[in-house]
Amino acid sequence: MLSGLHVRNFALIDEADITFESGLNIITGETGAGKSIILGAIMTALGERSGKGIIKEGAESALCELTFTDIGEEARKLCEQEQIDLSDDTVVVSRKIMTNGRSVTRINGETLSAGTARLVAGALIDIYGQDEHRSLADSRSQLAILDRFCGPTAAQLLGEISEQLSLKKKYEAELEALPTDEAVRAREVDRLEFEISEIEEAAVKEGEEEELKAQFKVLASARTIKENLYGAGEALRGESGASDGSATALKFLSHMSDLSDDLKDLYDRAADIDSMIGDLYSDIERVAESIDDDEERLAEVDKRLDLISHIKSRYGRDVSEIEAYLAEDRRALEKIMECDAEIDRLKKQIGECARGAELAAGKLSKLRHEQGAKLTAQIVTALEDLGFNRICFDIELKDAGTVRESGSDEIEFMISLNPGAAPAPLAKVASGGELSRIMLAIKSVMAHAEEIDSLVFDEIDTGISGRTAQKVAEKLAVISSGTQVICITHLSQIAAMADEHILIEKSVKGDSTVVTITSLDEQGIYSELTRMLSGTLVTHTVEEGAKELKQLADSRKKELRVAIP
Repeated sequence: MLSGLHVRNFALIDEADITFESGLNIITGETGAGKSIILGAIMTALGERSGKGIIKEGAESALCELTFTDIGEEARKLCEQEQIDLSDDTVVVSRKIMTNGRSVTRINGETLSAGTARLVAGALIDIYGQDEHRSLADSRSQLAILDRFCGPTAAQLLGEISEQLSLKKKYEAELEALPTDEAVRAREVDRLEFEISEIEEAAVKEGEEEELKAQFKVLASARTIKENLYGAGEALRGESGASDGSATALKFLSHMSDLSDDLKDLYDRAADIDSMIGDLYSDIERVAESIDDDEERLAEVDKRLDLISHIKSRYGRDVSEIEAYLAEDRRALEKIMECDAEIDRLKKQIGECARGAELAAGKLSKLRHEQGAKLTAQIVTALEDLGFNRICFDIELKDAGTVRESGSDEIEFMISLNPGAAPAPLAKVASGGELSRIMLAIKSVMAHAEEIDSLVFDEIDTGISGRTAQKVAEKLAVISSGTQVICITHLSQIAAMADEHILIEKSVKGDSTVVTITSLDEQGIYSELTRMLSGTLVTHTVEEGAKELKQLADSRKKELRVAIP
């Protein structure tokens, strides 16, 4: 149950602590006194979106902190799943909101997301806001109520439906991405086969282009090179060439080489030159003979270079890129060639997912029909307790004809408030006050079914008075015998049923507005009930009436709770 609320710098509150007890906790106060601030603080702590406007003027941050004790089994399981320490059987949910709009949520000191806090809090407390009865007109809300009543089996089946539909959507997207058009696929196969063939036939090798370019340069200049080499050879060995001159010089020097060292040196040098000329001529002849001036080979090299240039322009700047392009084409072709099998596989999986979703939806629909009858009976009983006499209420389920995330059912809460009148959709029949009581009846049934630790009602008394208000008060007393109830009310009949009565007052001190929160003692309860009965005109008769109202309420509450099986 919610045992405490700590608030600091929130709205008009500097700092306040409220202690809640088991049973029925009533919050009252003048209109505009700030009762809604309490509910706002609770909802803010639980992750409701809030702006920096909730921070008290002049403060840098606001803090809302809830303390839950006597933790129920469902909440305990969720805490264990989220690895929240429950060693002292207490859950403390706190949220700090900064002026920059950021907030920090903690559970038992551990920083967690607001979503996790809401998930855990959902098993600890159920809050009914002022306008929540309007949600009863929404089919999604009605279906959610029935599914919650159905328990964990419904949640499991909804999970299965969601999983199967999610997979079905995934497979459909994959199928959509495949080229299922035969003509398109044929064109793509032709393109890929052509490219693969062209690359494979070209068989470009690493370094081949550089080698061919060098060959082309030589082949293209071969004739000119050979002519020049032959000319150089002729200059060396031809008539009056260097070789003849060298031989003549050597002959003349040979006659004098033994006359002096200088002449001997000249002869030796001339002999070296003659030998070098002979060697040079031999090398020129060898190189000239090695040069290929084959025009056919030149054409082959030129053609091969053109092919390599074409392949590079289409498929990659170098051999590694060309090979990568070829590998990708082969994979794409293989995928298309296997496309028929892939299409069949995906269609099969889509069908299996659809059947899986339909199977789970069928089981869920059967469960909804079975539990819907039980929920209907319990709601009717609760409505009769709230003063609806000879009421007709029914949960109408129809096949939607398709499976959605919520299953295959369409739902409508049907009701007839007057004998002889045909049941009609709830939203078209019930007034605001009637919707509030119907929501209270549903909440009372759901609190018992779900074992919710705490229920919070913000002005459940909207649009009611007199005997109807008394019926609502008695229902709250019954609910609070097994579930903690926190209720904000304007009605004295409801306030008189309180096990714990909290008064909210607003006053002006200097230039500031101050909200005061007081847990009332017996005399305080009498005074507040007197105010609620008479307003500003207080008489002894009214005071005695307030005491009598409280005493009668306590007596009636005891009778009601004793009678609970």
